[in-house]
Amino acid sequence: YVELRHLEALEGLPTKDLYYSFQKGIDPDPEENLKAIPRKQRRMVRVGIKSGLKAEFGVEHLPAFYQLLATNFHRLGTPIFPYRLFENFVREFQDQALVMVVKEPEGKTIAAVLSFFHQDTVLPYYAGSLSEYRNLAPNDFMYWSLMEYGREHGYTQFDFGRSKVDTGSYKFKTHWGFEPRPLAYQYILNTADDIPNISPTNPKYQKRIEMWQRLPFWATKVIGPRISKYLG
Repeated sequence: YVELRHLEALEGLPTKDLYYSFQKGIDPDPEENLKAIPRKQRRMVRVGIKSGLKAEFGVEHLPAFYQLLATNFHRLGTPIFPYRLFENFVREFQDQALVMVVKEPEGKTIAAVLSFFHQDTVLPYYAGSLSEYRNLAPNDFMYWSLMEYGREHGYTQFDFGRSKVDTGSYKFKTHWGFEPRPLAYQYILNTADDIPNISPTNPKYQKRIEMWQRLPFWATKVIGPRISKYLG
């Protein structure tokens, strides 16, 4: 089969309703951006600010970012990509790629995101955080700080990326006031009889996910990069 990904569906092709995208404008006024966030999530941004969290930007934070991303992938039961993939991203895209980390008051890195910049748009793409610091709201602080960075540098759109419907990330983005927009995943079935389901939400993958979660973290960092390229 061939999988086609569109913003608008083509007629006559089998279509999967699973992923949604999230985009929103960045206002030149930071107060307007803050007010555009629904009250509960806006409070979490302020929790991060009052907790003394600090945002830092630069490719020198790539190792810390990768460690957090690998930690999150392990928690989700997903093999991590090789470190060199992210090295290539920042080398090839240069000023169109940015690593940002969030540090707590004592200097420990507790969240990080690798973002890309295209035309007028900020695209946070890979992110990770330490769940034990959730009470400090590092994710809310991180995305707010990234939005502010984009505003200060003249970007006018914030693209929160895709999420599977009804997942934690889907709900997080809607709580930020982003309207979900369906993405059309369509298929040209060749030898396949039905639309494939290789999503982690497929129950048949649950045992494999649980097995990966039980592996030692160090082992997932060794094995993951060797097998991640074979995953759909």
